[in-house]
Amino acid sequence: MIHSYCKTLVSILLLVEASAVKEVRFASPLQSLTIPDPELLETASSEDGQAALATRRRRFLPRFRFGLEVENLVRQKLAVGELSVDDDDDVEAEVGGKDWVGKTKALEERRRGKEAALIEKGYDAAMAKYDLLPKSKLPTKKNPNKYQMVGLVDKKNPKNPIQWHARPKPEGAKWSVRLVHINKDVIVKDLFDQGKIDIFAKYTNTGKMQTKGEGDSVEQTNIPIVTREYEARERSWKNLFNFSPKHFFTDSSGAYWRERRLRSGMYTDGETVYEGSYRYRDGRNGMHKVSTLKQFLASKSVDAKEKKQIMKKLKSSPPDVVLEL
Repeated sequence: MIHSYCKTLVSILLLVEASAVKEVRFASPLQSLTIPDPELLETASSEDGQAALATRRRRFLPRFRFGLEVENLVRQKLAVGELSVDDDDDVEAEVGGKDWVGKTKALEERRRGKEAALIEKGYDAAMAKYDLLPKSKLPTKKNPNKYQMVGLVDKKNPKNPIQWHARPKPEGAKWSVRLVHINKDVIVKDLFDQGKIDIFAKYTNTGKMQTKGEGDSVEQTNIPIVTREYEARERSWKNLFNFSPKHFFTDSSGAYWRERRLRSGMYTDGETVYEGSYRYRDGRNGMHKVSTLKQFLASKSVDAKEKKQIMKKLKSSPPDVVLEL
């Protein structure tokens, strides 16, 4: 196998390993902290007495809790017998006869329905009573601030982690200071899914080799260290909307949903030698192991000049194929 491909140029195959994802996390692209104006704060009814902004949520929860307390009180009184449903003819109906089981079930269902109606009536009465209670009025004093300050948090910039911006304060606004943390990774992913940007990658061979082992047993390998750099560009007519006429006419697959054909030949990542293959039935590239690079270089079918070209390519040339897993 090696002899028949001894004149084939060996290309670099970079394998980038990634740890398996243990759990899925959904990140919001904008995470903000809003500091409301002091005059709009009201003292919380809890024991801590901290001031908070009057929102619909804070007004709903006490009202809902009051209704649940009255509902539980009605249930307890029904359980101990302090309250009972109105008796009628159904209560004194005969449950004897052949269908006494069905009659008993129907009678029990009617009793439960009347109890549920009584509980609902008590809940509605509690809500009506709560709505009549006097509400605390917020002060009508207006905030003198004419501008709103928005701080953009950028952790990647240690010298200036927060950039402040000012804008005229709209009428009726309830805050003057807001901190916004922008998750750029999420925004770029969303723009890419919408087809508004394209991601371009540049891989550079540093000329250094990876090592294995620790301490005195450190050994240098032939696996090159390749760095990667990504760039997001707006999809527009200037870059032909990420369309390549060269690939359109040269790709043997001929369809956008099929993988581009790799050049036939031998590939290596500095440790193992692979032979490129292509499966025509479903348009997929593939590689199968031929031998190790050490065995390939020790073969007499590969001359010294070919071996020097292979090692030179591993130390200086960028990779021809990149697999990111």
